Amino acid sequence: APDTKGKWRMAKLPQWTAGSNTTGSWGGSTTGVTAKAVKSGRAKAAAEFATWLNTDPKAVAALVKEAGVYPAATAAQTSGALTTPEFLPNQPDFYQQVAELTKGTASASWGPNVNVAYNTFKDAFGKAATEKSSFPVALKTVQDTTVADMKKNGFKIEG
Repeated sequence: APDTKGKWRMAKLPQWTAGSNTTGSWGGSTTGVTAKAVKSGRAKAAAEFATWLNTDPKAVAALVKEAGVYPAATAAQTSGALTTPEFLPNQPDFYQQVAELTKGTASASWGPNVNVAYNTFKDAFGKAATEKSSFPVALKTVQDTTVADMKKNGFKIEG
């Protein structure tokens, strides 16, 4: 909706309990070393790269700029890498608000291939809605695709 650029602002979520400041966790990134890297003998190099990617100021600035990542490294949150999002030009305090809101973020756990699960969910449920097909079939598609991707990437699946 490019024609709505500048017409939006961030707002706090309504709270179940008056005075609370709890927000959901939507997003987050992680860098890990897979079993394939360990088997290939490249685990040390992968760990060194992950450390560099998430601690080097230039690398973190690139993650912010190129991937839209909000850095977990608190030093990066005030390093100047964060600029007002282009879609919200009228909200120069955007990241100050983000910092305040994240203080109340509820804990959450994400799978190692959450991007695959989200994309499959979006596609399968979109198809179910537009083609008036089965939502249980969409859920099975999400499950099967996510598990297959995890196995392909060397994860052991139990249960």
